[in-house]
Amino acid sequence: MNKHGAGRPSGLCGQGKDAASYHVLSFLLGAALPTALLFYLASDRLGEGLSSISPSSWGSSRTPTTQQLAGATDHTAPTSPTSQGQESEFAELAELLPRVATDDDRTVILTSVNEAFARPNSLLGLFRESFRAGEGTEHLLDHVLVVAVDAMAFVHCKAVHPHCYRLEVDSATYLSSESSFLSAAYVELVWAKLSLQQRVLELGYNF
Repeated sequence: MNKHGAGRPSGLCGQGKDAASYHVLSFLLGAALPTALLFYLASDRLGEGLSSISPSSWGSSRTPTTQQLAGATDHTAPTSPTSQGQESEFAELAELLPRVATDDDRTVILTSVNEAFARPNSLLGLFRESFRAGEGTEHLLDHVLVVAVDAMAFVHCKAVHPHCYRLEVDSATYLSSESSFLSAAYVELVWAKLSLQQRVLELGYNF
């Protein structure tokens, strides 16, 4: 009885050790495989980068040419065609921003309206009234630049607000009415607004 009873616990212990070893081995393999894959991918990309560097490129980088030296001494950055186009497109913006921006940090409050939003007793009127109703916010109206996306919106804006800017959009679509999301008119108007904001930043102002 003692022999048989003593043999059973030792067999159970052996099986428990085998199971524990199996779990440990599975864990190590599971952790090692992703690591090996990452090393393989990293070494593959590194090999591609090294193979793209030819001996001729080493020589050109060690011995700069006369043109490279001349370019290094010329600190005048050429004006890109995009910048030149934006200067002509937003010509009046550079003259308007100094009158609107705050003196301390050159910040401008931008908002855009079309004819429907700029009509009397419409959204533009409520927007302006909110500055007067707020506590200590009425003076911020002097720093609001209203961007009109069509001609009639610009007319309505000039009648009630001192700082209005007419955003020219080269489009045959009608921007005075509501535009469906991601429609041609909607996308073009979004790009026009982004170009305007980019030009404001290029001129050294915040919004």
